[in-house]
Order: sequence, then C-alpha cells, then structure tokens
Amino acid sequence: MTDLVERIERNRFVGREFLLWLWFESMLFETNLAPTGEPACALWLEARLTLAFEKDESVLKTAAPGAAPEAKEALRQGKLPREARLRLVSGEREYAWLFKGDTLGLANLSIPAELTKKDDEVHEVLYERMRLVEALEATLDALFSDFLALRLGAVWEEAIVPALVRFAHDEAVDEASYRKAKQRALGKRSRG
Repeated sequence: MTDLVERIERNRFVGREFLLWLWFESMLFETNLAPTGEPACALWLEARLTLAFEKDESVLKTAAPGAAPEAKEALRQGKLPREARLRLVSGEREYAWLFKGDTLGLANLSIPAELTKKDDEVHEVLYERMRLVEALEATLDALFSDFLALRLGAVWEEAIVPALVRFAHDEAVDEASYRKAKQRALGKRSRG
C-alpha cells in the first residue's frame, strides 16, 4: 500500500499538467479542440479553478476562471491547476464536471438528458446514461492520449513549455507554430 501511495504522490503532477494543457488549448483554440480519433468538441473551464503548489492554494470562483488575471498570476507563482469545473460540448451533447487533476477523477458529472418520457423505463435510462458516460470517456481518453504523446516527446520542452510560459505571462502564443509542432509530434493522428 505504501508503494502505491508513493507512486501516486510522485506522479501527481501529470494530472495537473494535463489540466493546464486543456486550459491552455481551450484558450488558444477558443474552446475548439480536436482529440485524435474522436469528433471535435468544445471544452472550457467554468465557475471554479483551484491552483496549488504544495500547501499554497488559490481558488477562483467566477464565470470564466481561466481568463481571470489571478489565474495567470498563480501560474507565474508556480502553481498548477489542481481541480477545475469543465464543460464539454460534443455535437448535441453537453457535459459538465469537476475534474480532479491529482487523481484524474471526475466528480459531480452532469450528462445530457436524451431520453423522452416514453423511454423512462429504468433499464433504458441506465443504458442510456452508460452510453453517454462512455462517449465522454472516449473523448477524454483521446485528449489524454494526445497530451501524453506530447508530454513524453521532445516537442514538450521544445515548443509546448515555451508556449505555456508565454500563456502564463499573458504574451501572445503563435497558434500556427504551436499547431505545427503539435501535428508533427502527433503525426497524422492529429487534426488540431
């Protein structure tokens, strides 16, 4: 058990960096993300963002916490997003949840209601909810896969970290250069 706890503590940064990358991409591409192998989606931070470094924490509660000057200031202080309320729209479906970076966990998940009153049989509702959660999971898996491919490749230090630093300092990020570096790293899998 101790080994598991130590491994979690050592790798806690991965979920926080993933959340930072989602925030960055949602701002850079104006919420329009293109996860490899999945339909394009809109994703943004809303209502709540918690940034932390060790025991020092900043909690922002506003309609668009990712756009708040305090959020960028927290990044410049070395804090990373620990949790955030996210909203994702894919086609006609809209999801919202609290993403916990330390565990890659989802809490308070709100899924679209697609069943009509006629379909209200218990088993139909359960299967429909499972299908909707699986669709969200596929999109998040694709985004996480893209993130890991970038994070574990040379492009992370060469292009992504410098773009994240510019983002934190409210400096312009060259979207075209970032997109090219990302596409190069992800190969033909990437559309965005």
